[in-house]
Formats: sequence, structure tokens, C-alpha cells
Amino acid sequence: MTNAKKKQKQEQDRKSRVKKKQEGQKLQMLPEEKMQKLPGEKTQKLPGEKMQKFPAEKPLETTDNKINRNIKDSVFCNLFGMPEYLMQLYQVLHPDDTETTEDDLTIVTLSRTVARNIYNDLGFLVRNRLLVLVEAQSTWSENILVRFLMYLGETYRRYIKTKGLRIYSEKNVDIPKPELYLVFTGKREDNPDTISLKENFFGGEDCCVDITAKVICESEQGDILNQYITFSRVFDEQQKLYPGDREKIVQETIRICKNKNVLNDYLAREEAAAIMFTIADQAEAMKEALEMERAEGKAEGKAEGLAEGEGRMAALMKKLLSLGRMEDLQKAATDQKYREVLYTEFKIS
Repeated sequence: MTNAKKKQKQEQDRKSRVKKKQEGQKLQMLPEEKMQKLPGEKTQKLPGEKMQKFPAEKPLETTDNKINRNIKDSVFCNLFGMPEYLMQLYQVLHPDDTETTEDDLTIVTLSRTVARNIYNDLGFLVRNRLLVLVEAQSTWSENILVRFLMYLGETYRRYIKTKGLRIYSEKNVDIPKPELYLVFTGKREDNPDTISLKENFFGGEDCCVDITAKVICESEQGDILNQYITFSRVFDEQQKLYPGDREKIVQETIRICKNKNVLNDYLAREEAAAIMFTIADQAEAMKEALEMERAEGKAEGKAEGLAEGEGRMAALMKKLLSLGRMEDLQKAATDQKYREVLYTEFKIS
């Protein structure tokens, strides 16, 4: 081999080593999953550093994404995950705002994650000016405030990371103003207009951290929020009237809502019926499982053991539902040995 060819080969080897080293550094710096930037926004670059993107667990969903229409989603999440209905919801919350358009709304709902297990019903940005979190529940629980606190912190963490904001700098970072809403579809007397950590957890005493959520139980006749609340109550009522008959539950819900002119376009979608079938299956599976736990507790003649068994079953059902493991849920409803396996898996004692 001539000297010229040797030098050429050495140069090629050197470039190859440099390229591999650079690729290795890139793999160490970037997460395994591809992350997304908010539409139209640039990730800031710190002096002397390479471009940083959002951490790896899950990307922020945006209105440009395809909406996840998995049947494990609730009707609320699925309905308001669609841009046209999300815009209608915002108009209900801010009727005086006539300038905001559908393109100004960016969905930032926290997706299910294994590591953190933090996911919420709905979160969206309004032109990076407002951060709106909305939760729906049919059973009253003021613990939603604690969950709101967790959702808000996680959403801000992701927002700050995505934007590359320097939270240790002297200048205040620019973050959107938060708004929290609880949509309550259950039946309860004397529903408050708002709930807060200060009033509902600390007896009105001043505390260093406080959040306030607006409670919505009713809305203007015909608006999208009123339609969702009406739908939820109709569906719950049909579950009570036809326990275990999911075909009847879904058919009657759609029929009644159609007559009331409630969510007609949405309920005409096949996915809406699929979600309702799944919810009905979940409710029936949980009911069967709890009845079996009660029977086993009575057979042992232990009132204390009965209460403990129901608590374990409730914890297991909640875990399986959150992970969308419907086959495991249905099997656990009738198989005691399999339930014990799942108790061990999730460390439920």
C-alpha cells in the first residue's frame, strides 16, 4: 500500500471514529422517545450547550396530533380531545373571548405513564397565555384538589422543559396562568361554586400553597358542557335500570340523548358506542368482583376481613382500570387465585 493510500485510509478511520463518538454522545443526551415541540415555538438554547428537548416519558399531545381514540379513554377525554369540541368547551368557560380560535388551543393532557403514573382528563393551552386543566367526576371527592396539584406541577414541569426556560435565572420565566375546573355529573345537594386546599383541607387557615378549582354542575341549556353532563346522567341512570345488559344500556342512552338533542353528532360515531360498551363492562366486572369478595368474607365469618377484602379489591380494580387491562379485570372478577397473583404483582396487601 502506497503512503498516499495509507494516509487516505487513516483519515477515513479517524472520521469514522469521530462520527461514532458524536453519535454516542447524542444518544446519551437525547431521550429514547422522540419528543415534540409546541407548534410554532422554538426550544431555547443555553450558552455553550447543545439543543435540549423535553424529557422522555411522554410527549405533550398537540392539536396537530392524531387524537388517541382508544376505547380505554372515557367519553369526556375522547369528546374534548377533538379540536371542534374543545373549542366549544373553551367558549363555555370564556364566553367573552371572541378572538381565540381553534388553532390557538393546544392539548397538553398528561398521557398514562408507567414511571410516574400521573395522567389527567384534560389539559390545554390557550396561546401560551392560559393553562386550563379540567377533571370530570361522578362521585364527589375533594381529593381532586390534591390530584390537581400533582397534574399542575407535572404539566408545568413539561412546559418548562419543552420551552427550555431557565428557572434558575434572575428574570421571571414566562408561564401561562392556570385555571382549574371540576365538572361534577353526580347528584348532590348544595354543591359549592369553588373548592380549595385552604378551605377544604386546612379549615380556612393560611397555607403556603393553595389552589382553587371552579366546580361546574350545570351549564347553559344546549351548550357542549350541558350536553356532556346530561349524557353522563342519562348513562348512569341506564346502568341502574339495566344492570349487566350493556346492549340495552348503550341503546337506551343513545335513544334518550337523541331525543334530547344531546351530543347527537358525537354519539353517531362508532367509537362513542365502543367507549360506552367498555365502561359498562368495567362497571359490571367491578360489581361481580366486589360481590365475590363479600361472599368470601362472609364465608370466613370475619367482618373485619370482609372490609379488608373489599378495600383490596377496590385498589386492584382501580389499578387495572388505569392501565386499561380489561382482560385481567374480567378474569379477576371470577378467579380468586388470579386475583392473588395480581395482588402480588401490584404489591396490594
